[in-house]
Amino acid sequence: MIAAEVVVVIVAAGAGRRLGGVAKALLRAPGADQDAARTADGPTFLARIAATAAGAGAGRAVVVVGPPHGERVAEEARRLGLDLAHNPDPDRGMSSSVAIGFAHCERHFATAAAALLWPVDHARVSLATVAGLIAGAAADPAGVVIPTWRGRGGHPTWFGRALWGELAACAGLPRGARSVVDAAGARVRRLEVADPGVVADVDHPADLG
Repeated sequence: MIAAEVVVVIVAAGAGRRLGGVAKALLRAPGADQDAARTADGPTFLARIAATAAGAGAGRAVVVVGPPHGERVAEEARRLGLDLAHNPDPDRGMSSSVAIGFAHCERHFATAAAALLWPVDHARVSLATVAGLIAGAAADPAGVVIPTWRGRGGHPTWFGRALWGELAACAGLPRGARSVVDAAGARVRRLEVADPGVVADVDHPADLG
């Protein structure tokens, strides 16, 4: 059992232009057996992330949506029982969605001690990896924990509540959320995992193979 409530910020406001203008949140994900992706009856990326997070012990989640796919992604988020936050202009960059998501957490998740920042295209992360990340972060729940595969940092990334205010303002920082990580210094830990899913984002059609 985890000692503190952990919530999830799912960033899903992108236009998916490099994928031909599709909503990444609504792509079809591999099942638990990692068989071929995008089967007609498979879970959406958003559903897969929500199920993985819940299975690993995380609680509530907020999904940040925006045009042009905001209404369709919001419909899927409501079906899954997830909170919604709207980014009216996601073309400002991912940091604008991160800021909106963490501002929502500050207002609505009063009892949570930490949040996992989870871009919606990182749908291949295993439940065991997320459970290990939550357990590994318990030593310093106020800090930052970055899951790392072969030296590459990935997602979902753990942020203690003490950093939420800075993340809610990160749209104005030079490197967005990375500026917050940089400033955290010794509070940042990297957790090596045996899961390439933490770095397997989906930006191009070839990434879906």
